[in-house]
Amino acid sequence: MALKIVEFFGYEPYRPEAAPFAANKQCPFTNGDCIKPNHGACSVKLVNTGSIICCPNRLYADEYRALSEVGYEVFGAGTELITASEARLRKVQGTLTEKQAVLFGKRWGGELPLPRPPRADGGKAGSYYVDWIVAKIDKNGELLEFTALEVQTIDTTGNYSDQAQAYFASEPFPGMGGRGFSDASMNWENVNKRILPQLIYKGHVLRRESKCSKGLFFICPHSVYEKIMNRLGNHLHSYPIGNGTITFRSYGLGYVDPITHQRPLEFDSQFTTTIDQVATAFTSPMNLPPQDVYAAAIAAALR
Repeated sequence: MALKIVEFFGYEPYRPEAAPFAANKQCPFTNGDCIKPNHGACSVKLVNTGSIICCPNRLYADEYRALSEVGYEVFGAGTELITASEARLRKVQGTLTEKQAVLFGKRWGGELPLPRPPRADGGKAGSYYVDWIVAKIDKNGELLEFTALEVQTIDTTGNYSDQAQAYFASEPFPGMGGRGFSDASMNWENVNKRILPQLIYKGHVLRRESKCSKGLFFICPHSVYEKIMNRLGNHLHSYPIGNGTITFRSYGLGYVDPITHQRPLEFDSQFTTTIDQVATAFTSPMNLPPQDVYAAAIAAALR
């Protein structure tokens, strides 16, 4: 397969606006350190695809708009996302209005570590993390209800450091006969190995929380959403948002804005089902190949 970087530190490769971010290894979407500083790729494309978001921070564009949209979805329009320290200060000031929700996550007061179940061998179980918790509070700063958010993109396979180094140096990168592609691809198998098992486990933990009234949200690129739905067979039943549900929200990228020279982040779909539906579809897939497909392949090889 072959892969090309579409966005390099937030912009098309060789755009002058990207230069200061590349020089300082900074993310233009979070105003923090780039989490992929060796190649600075926010989105990429394969030979036969459109742009694919490959960095979670790319989904935090427009001052974490994707998270605010979930807050509006579950707790009402006008919900204000604040940090835990802001909530404590407003409690003292008496300025909380029940329109605030505390956001826990990276750069917002830290992720909340949740203990794993005890290990059978008596060893230390450690903790796991949900990317974000959105906690609705009352006028006294007490928890009313909350929802959890996971934000994931997709990893790459192979190596495209040669392409990135050319962009860092503002030098041409011919690649693949002048088409600008490196010998790399997308690690779609992570949907099966990592993404779905994590969502199922965390979803089951959250459904036992009496105040997790809106379940788990999963924010991802549209390409990842399509891979998940295809893996689960595209036969899941739709449910209203509630305890024990998982809501998939997918985003894509628009055309380059002539003023900002960046691609706008665009919401494109949402689907809510239950954790049980996802778990059942994952362990009992319906989109299997024809029966005796291996026997047919062996027979063909022996002819």
